[in-house]
Amino acid sequence: IVPLYFAKERPVVERDGMLILRDDDRMELRPGETVENRLVRFRTLGCYPLTGAIESDADTLEAIVGEMLTARTSERQGRLIDRDEAGSMEKKKREGYF
Repeated sequence: IVPLYFAKERPVVERDGMLILRDDDRMELRPGETVENRLVRFRTLGCYPLTGAIESDADTLEAIVGEMLTARTSERQGRLIDRDEAGSMEKKKREGYF
C-alpha cells in the first residue's frame, strides 16, 4: 500500500480550502501562504499537485478502513479537478475525455 495513504506529519500549504503537499520547490507559494507540518493522509492519489490531503490520524490499515466506513464525504473531495464545474469530471465525461 502506498505510504501516502497513511497519516503522517507532512509539509502542506492550505490553498483554496485544500491541503496541498509541498515537499519540494515545484509548487510556488502565493503571497501569504506558509508551509505547515500537519498530520495528513491522502484518500486518493492523482497527478502532482492536483490532489489534496485530509487531516487524519489513520496510520494503520485498520484505522484507514474505519475512517472510510464513517466518512460522509467522497474520496474525491481532495481532487482539484473536481472543484469547479468548468473542470468537473462529469463535464469531462460528457465531452468524451474518458
